[in-house]
Amino acid sequence: MARPVEVDSVETVEAGASSEAKESASARASAKLDAWVVIILAAFIVCGCGLRAVNLSAVGFAEDEINKLEAVRAYEHGDITPNAEHPMLMKSLIFVSVQAARVLNSAGAMKITDEAALRFPNVLFGALTVIPLFLLTAAFFDKRTALLASALWAFGINAITYNRIAKEDTLMVFFMLFAFYFYLRAKQTSGFDPRGKRKNYILSGASFGLMLASKYFPHYFGLNMLYHYLVRVRERAPDEPQGKTPGMFYLMMLIAFLVANPAVLLPKTLDYLNAYTSGQLLTHTGYLMGEHLYKNNMPATPFRGTPVYFYALYLMIKVPIPIIIALITGLVVAFRRPRHPGHAFLLLMFLLWIVPYSLMGAKWLRYTLSLLPFVYMLSAVGIMALLRAFTSRLKSMKQERAAQFAGIALIAFFVAWPAWTALASNPHYAAYTNALGGGRAGYSFPHDEFYDDGLREAIAFVCRDAPQGATIAGETPAVFRYYLEKFGRTDLQSRVLSDQKFELAGVQKPAYIIIQKGRTYFENREKMMEVMERYKKVFDVKVDNVSAAEVYKME
Repeated sequence: MARPVEVDSVETVEAGASSEAKESASARASAKLDAWVVIILAAFIVCGCGLRAVNLSAVGFAEDEINKLEAVRAYEHGDITPNAEHPMLMKSLIFVSVQAARVLNSAGAMKITDEAALRFPNVLFGALTVIPLFLLTAAFFDKRTALLASALWAFGINAITYNRIAKEDTLMVFFMLFAFYFYLRAKQTSGFDPRGKRKNYILSGASFGLMLASKYFPHYFGLNMLYHYLVRVRERAPDEPQGKTPGMFYLMMLIAFLVANPAVLLPKTLDYLNAYTSGQLLTHTGYLMGEHLYKNNMPATPFRGTPVYFYALYLMIKVPIPIIIALITGLVVAFRRPRHPGHAFLLLMFLLWIVPYSLMGAKWLRYTLSLLPFVYMLSAVGIMALLRAFTSRLKSMKQERAAQFAGIALIAFFVAWPAWTALASNPHYAAYTNALGGGRAGYSFPHDEFYDDGLREAIAFVCRDAPQGATIAGETPAVFRYYLEKFGRTDLQSRVLSDQKFELAGVQKPAYIIIQKGRTYFENREKMMEVMERYKKVFDVKVDNVSAAEVYKME
């Protein structure tokens, strides 16, 4: 363990090479994964896993998560086609997690809920993401910057939020970072070492394949290729062979994708994907931001859907203020030295994420998980720049002890404050809003901030209060099916509020209508207003003192 393990090989830099190339080579030469780095990363993983896993069942299932659970149940019977708009890899891991939970529960070793079993794979891989994030950052910069980026991810409330739900973004980011890293290593490896280059290309190809088997977002592959087309990450030595990306890279990507996602070859899956991408399966539209309801679908691109400032507003009011300061500083540093390979990479990835995603008509906050690695890397660059500026200033004044204190204070400000923010926000991480947002949880992005939080408790109330055969209506039929069965009330008649065939005037009473602000759509808005105006609210589930789910009774 004490012997250093190479993160990056030391490359020869020509005497006439640019200062950026020399600095990059120096950073790579210093990036050694020695014992103290391993210990710190292990601590980040353990603490990050703890923050993600604690009270994992405190929030009930969301509609999207029930779709995953139903797909896993179909897997048990050999049917791998359900939920076909998403690849298989995450559902396969959930299948293993659910089976393991059943074994442990039947053995009496512990009581693992369905919610925890379903979400555990993302909790684990979310915590483990500090590894590829460290490696990629160290390869571009140095290990101190890499450790800072890893710490921001491990303790970052924004990453934790979306690592705790059963959506595909967590696995996609994990394998995306490994794919970027191994491809970078291949480019940094000397042409005189063809075996080393080939190994890294193969590992990168496999990682890209697993990334696509996690989520059908191939543009990250294109961004990686664009970066390496535009930027030379090392200078070639005289007479060094010019290595091109080998065919094995693409072959490994295809093999890994098909092995982890064989359902993509089934005709039924292809038919479903065609229907899904063409919008034929879209049953409701709308995204509530503040007091305004916007269209939230791809045909509304670029200016007829959710506002273009959607993600900018998210960064401004949902990210802890120290991270915002560090991010802005990092962007300034990167813009001042755009020829540095690491800065160029971060600028390209950040800008070509925030601009296209902001123009798309369909927006969801969970998509930001793939932006956060670059946010944290830029923030780490900004923190290191501020640290160097403060300490060098104090040292020039011969204030050595003050310089040490300033360094500790800066690290505490930029790492400990966000970590405490995450700890204090458990278990409703998504509801966090910083001081710039006025602490108004559930106001700007209620759908993503609540994500069906409180719905389980609302359904439980109805199950306790409702007479035999009563009607229960809302916008989450899959969640209703699951919890009505779990609470032993399959006699209740479940209806969808936005269904055109469901009319309030004709509903058999008593009826219970569950209103969720985050699930306000164009198709149900008038019905929701009528229910709130005419009927009595009998139960209210609050998250951070804001109503997340309300139950109205029609008698």
